Amino acid sequence: MSAPLRHSWHPDRRWADSLIALLALLALLAAGFTLAARRHSARRPAERASLQGRLLEVVLGGPDLLLHRGGPSRDWARSESQAREPWDRALLAVLRAELGEQAEPAERWLAATTPAGAGGPGFRRVCLAAYVGAPLPSDADRTEVHRRLGDGYAADLLEARLRDRESGGEALRAQARRGLATRLAGLAVMGLLVVGAAAGGVALLIYLLATKGLPLPQPLPTWSLSGRAAALVLLTWFLGFFLASNLAGLALAPWPGLRWLAIPLGYSLHAALGIRLLCWAEGLSLRELWQRVAPGRLGRDLAWGSAFLGLAVLLVLAVALVTGPLLSPDQSPQRDLQELLRSLRGWLPNLALFLTVALLAPCFEELLFRGFLLPVLAQRQRLVLALVLSALLFGAIHLQPAGLPPLSTLGLVLGLAMRQTGSLRTPILIHACWNGTQFLLLRAFA
Repeated sequence: MSAPLRHSWHPDRRWADSLIALLALLALLAAGFTLAARRHSARRPAERASLQGRLLEVVLGGPDLLLHRGGPSRDWARSESQAREPWDRALLAVLRAELGEQAEPAERWLAATTPAGAGGPGFRRVCLAAYVGAPLPSDADRTEVHRRLGDGYAADLLEARLRDRESGGEALRAQARRGLATRLAGLAVMGLLVVGAAAGGVALLIYLLATKGLPLPQPLPTWSLSGRAAALVLLTWFLGFFLASNLAGLALAPWPGLRWLAIPLGYSLHAALGIRLLCWAEGLSLRELWQRVAPGRLGRDLAWGSAFLGLAVLLVLAVALVTGPLLSPDQSPQRDLQELLRSLRGWLPNLALFLTVALLAPCFEELLFRGFLLPVLAQRQRLVLALVLSALLFGAIHLQPAGLPPLSTLGLVLGLAMRQTGSLRTPILIHACWNGTQFLLLRAFA
């Protein structure tokens, strides 16, 4: 049973309705400004190969490494059509030339794939030296092109070709092959884990359908604050996100080397504000709040979390495969985070960002969406509608139009996990594993 309800907030409608309208307007303006800024950023070409380009590099280079022959021509055509960023196209062109899959003369494919802007002239000079026999470029050009190509397999092969004209590049080629083999092994392990998780998701889906009429062991948490109070809490939380992020960015502006702290600091301020507001609105201490949203046994909740993680993998992959070609974004939604990860040096910044993304964000977002919003909606309407609405809001709050279907699907699975156990520990585990895996993947290819 939940702790006794006391001192909950019931604001007067005479002023609450006006405040809700004002906060909603401010929230729409903040969301619109963020979306406009992201569209503007999408028009700015990436300064180096993206995560997608690095993954395509591994997939296309794998057959040559393992089978000593290139992949089918249709794989190259499909990959080149998927490469939207200029340095991704440059990377694939170099890889194709190194694997003997490039049929056109170097001057022709260079004219089509040389990136515009900074780094482009150096890329052309390096490739002309490697494939046409032009004079060797400067060390600065070679270092910059290697970096912009992602410091990966294709970049190493290109540099090895230049070294063949100096002291020999076989040692670098061997190093490049070992690096590619390591990434291939990592992707293979990840693929096996995904397949295993998806199979578990199928089993869980069958179980949920077969037992949908049985009573659940633990009800959802109950909240006594009014609907107006809930709306004010959620709108204030949403606006607090923008305020905390901007304050953290302004505070760290004089120290560019500490730019990475903006995310942990901003999210910590945001979480503190949201938790304090929620405790105040319901008249709870932090301990009482946790006891309300996370009852039951820890082991049971974590076991259910592992099962629902498989269901999340299954459904999100299915939705992404269906909607991905229709809602393909102009750039990766993780582009800003990937560029930040590339600039990090040392274990402390990486650990701080990992703990923020994989621990702090899941705990706080699950408290708001599954611990608070879902039960509040379920108290006022059918549970199915509450699950759908909370999932859609979870997807929309990330402000990634192309990512709305998979993010909302993840939100729906998190809501189902909360419904099954009545404990916030279950969706927190799923969310933490999801975010942590994405962070590690970005870090590995950054």
